[in-house]
Amino acid sequence: MQAILFGTQSFIDGGTKVGIQYLAQALAAAGWRVDYVPTLSSPLDLVGRQRHARLRRAWGGGGMAREISPGLTEWTAKAPFPAHHLFLRFAWQTSLYGSLLPARLRRTRYDLCLADVAPNMLAQGRIVARVRVCRLNDWPQGFARDLHPVALKALEDGLRGPGFDEVWAVSKPLQEYALELHPGMSVPYIPNGVEARLLELAWPNKARLPRSAVYVGAMTAWLDKGLLAAVARRMPGWRFDIYGPGAIPRPEDPPNLRWHGSVSRDVLAQLLPRYEVGLIPFQDTDGRMRYVERPLKFYEYVAAGLGVASTDFGALRVGMGELARYGNGASGFAQAIEQARAEAQARPHGYAQEFVREHAWEKRIQAMLARLEALLA
Repeated sequence: MQAILFGTQSFIDGGTKVGIQYLAQALAAAGWRVDYVPTLSSPLDLVGRQRHARLRRAWGGGGMAREISPGLTEWTAKAPFPAHHLFLRFAWQTSLYGSLLPARLRRTRYDLCLADVAPNMLAQGRIVARVRVCRLNDWPQGFARDLHPVALKALEDGLRGPGFDEVWAVSKPLQEYALELHPGMSVPYIPNGVEARLLELAWPNKARLPRSAVYVGAMTAWLDKGLLAAVARRMPGWRFDIYGPGAIPRPEDPPNLRWHGSVSRDVLAQLLPRYEVGLIPFQDTDGRMRYVERPLKFYEYVAAGLGVASTDFGALRVGMGELARYGNGASGFAQAIEQARAEAQARPHGYAQEFVREHAWEKRIQAMLARLEALLA
């Protein structure tokens, strides 16, 4: 069997690992030949270390294909222009976005084409495949700050039209959203998971830093940096560490709020158990939170034995339930952090291990493979 997967994050460049990458690895381990395509590279990708590396590979003769593991190859593919709203502004551009995909990918007849909701989804029309699946990992309109309405419409039209045989929703609100766009579409609910192998490296837990909180993830528009700074000022006896690409300190930040760069998955497995509380300090940008139930970091925090403190917007409380503590504003979020610390300390021995067994990516992958078997039958 052959599959091509369109994602965002790169195995080569490291950093945050997302659900579609776990699926790519699982398919390869199951004997599939998998071509994985992260965010395409345009000649105008000039800002950011990862973009520079991608630019060199795609346009500078650095090698477009690289084996990640047996059966899994990552392709650094070209795009004629960035997907950013300053460059992709007209409907005719959406059909050209994948026009520079390597000929090898365009000639191959795949059994499966699977795409996350991201600009790369616009390129999958250039691929020949027996079955097409969209992994609905995000709300398209949530990219409104980065993508032009033309691109957002193209993404939603892809979900609304006959282009996909099935849509896999990572949250119940996203499942409902997909069915509103395309009544009658098969939209199974397959949530995120946690990588048991990496987090098992941290067991048994070592002593944690007292009164310590951590955030791991992207520096997105819905990360409330102002809230983090306000809470850190309110809790001077606590330590707040922020890890992620583009985590840059600001002059007005208090000294107990520290911004670090991105970390590898292996480092993350050793890093998280040092802390007491994992943070989900999201703001409800453009209504996005109504579709977010359980962010990937939630699973990682709980599996590493951390309490979880979250803001209380959208579907977050419905999704995470009693496994998190909630509060908005500096006072409310500070209280949630204290409560999350106490809740984690009161958990019974073996709680994290049991949580991982229930929510491991391996379990999610089995559900995905069962869906694929039925689709390809």
